[in-house]
Amino acid sequence: MTRTLGDITNELKEKVLAPAKEEAERMVGEARSQADSIILQAKKEASRIEDEARLQAALTLKQMETDMSMAARNFTLLLQERLEQAIVRPVVENEVKSVLDQKDFLSSIIEIVITEFARIHGKESTIEILLPERQKEVLEEWFINKFLQRTAGGLMVHFSDKVDFGFRLGLDDTGAYFNFGEGLVEVFSEFCSPRFRKYFLAQDEGL
Repeated sequence: MTRTLGDITNELKEKVLAPAKEEAERMVGEARSQADSIILQAKKEASRIEDEARLQAALTLKQMETDMSMAARNFTLLLQERLEQAIVRPVVENEVKSVLDQKDFLSSIIEIVITEFARIHGKESTIEILLPERQKEVLEEWFINKFLQRTAGGLMVHFSDKVDFGFRLGLDDTGAYFNFGEGLVEVFSEFCSPRFRKYFLAQDEGL
């Protein structure tokens, strides 16, 4: 049987072109399926990254707000502390110093303290008192007349530039002193500070 060109063409279509077309369609389908899967995964990843970025941004914002709130509170506390230091202690020190610089008041409080010290520790103990050098001329003779014959154990009086105002008193063999100068300023400052904060530096409860 004689084969024509048409027969050959049809045979090629059936045996070569048709399977090739089917394979091509299958490959295109798989490629599209893979592309769709890749696109879907990409969208999911993009959504995850976006959610993480949004969450991180929210956390960062919250941390910034917390840090700013803490910084504002610390600044307020620091400002209050500096105001307190600038007002309370200088005022207290000025008042205490002005009172202790009065000879009559200073001599009277020294007399009371020395008498009580001698009573508690016994007259056999040597009492040592440190006074401001600038008050030596005013107080030295008063001490001699007032106490040297009263304290059997002795009274050592020193005038020192290390004492600005008031006096320091202790037992000669201990080296420890009660500070009736700066010590009084500390005590009165601690007494006044809470009241100063309460009436002049009242904090907002929201801080």
